[in-house]
Amino acid sequence: MRAQPMVLNPGATGGIVALIAETLTSQSRQPGRQARPVEANAESRAPRRGLLDRVNDWFWRQEQRDIEAYLGKAHDICDLEARIRSLERGAPFPYY
Repeated sequence: MRAQPMVLNPGATGGIVALIAETLTSQSRQPGRQARPVEANAESRAPRRGLLDRVNDWFWRQEQRDIEAYLGKAHDICDLEARIRSLERGAPFPYY
């Protein structure tokens, strides 16, 4: 699919906005300027996760397991809904 060039009226949109839009759209058309190739392995550029991030994720997963175990002990749908409400309201739930 071919992209159509955008025509902006500087009087209607403002001169600065039109200039910025024109600059952004014309960069790919400049002679000698090559588009940067997309790297196949984008994960290699991702920042490494620190120790605190990993510990935080571990605690979050533990809390999710506890919540699922608590909700799994519900006897019927009414009990399940009451447990969900208590979790949503921030009431402490028993660990048993």
